[in-house]
Amino acid sequence: MNQDLLYPAALVAGFFGSTHCLGMCGAIVVLFEQESPAGMQRWLRRILYNLGRLGFYVLLGAIAGGAGAVIVATAGARTALLALRLIAGLLVITIGLNLLFHWNFTRFLETAGSGIWKRLAPLARHVLPIESPARAVAAGFLWGALPCGLVYSSVAMAATSGSLPGGALVMFFFWLGTAPALLLAGVSADRLNRWQAQPAFRRVAGAIMIIIGTLAMAPFRMLIH
Repeated sequence: MNQDLLYPAALVAGFFGSTHCLGMCGAIVVLFEQESPAGMQRWLRRILYNLGRLGFYVLLGAIAGGAGAVIVATAGARTALLALRLIAGLLVITIGLNLLFHWNFTRFLETAGSGIWKRLAPLARHVLPIESPARAVAAGFLWGALPCGLVYSSVAMAATSGSLPGGALVMFFFWLGTAPALLLAGVSADRLNRWQAQPAFRRVAGAIMIIIGTLAMAPFRMLIH
């Protein structure tokens, strides 16, 4: 996928898919805040949680982008880049179809990511209760490891960047898209959730994702013709 499309696609996927994020992660935020002393301000905790989540996403994106770079170097730049762009386009279209029809074509990615969570989940006892900024960031980092099809679809998109910094940047934009809903966890997030759950909103979001994914397939159309 053209880099000019890859980053906006990740941002749009994060923003329009954040209804799914609220459903999965809202309970985590509630747990963190229930387990936190009253001394640390709520907004500070939320910012620190989300910075920790950003750290995990960027790490995954960098690893994926680095893996993509290895594939490009091994398989030949032109062939590998075309293949990675095809994968990126298909993933973006899949996310669009998920939004349009409430499908979950990316569930297999959640299954694949569950292994990471099983290894990291026991570490939660070392960060609760959240008594310091460092623990809040660590809790957010663990939160980022929750198996989520939307997250791992974006990680797969990050691999198509073909570079370590490019993959990290893809996940930064994805995080940026999810940030409004997850920073506003509570009453404001409930309103945002209801707004994003509207059929018209989901149709527009899904259509935008499908258009972006289709544009990403342009190199293949040119190759065929």
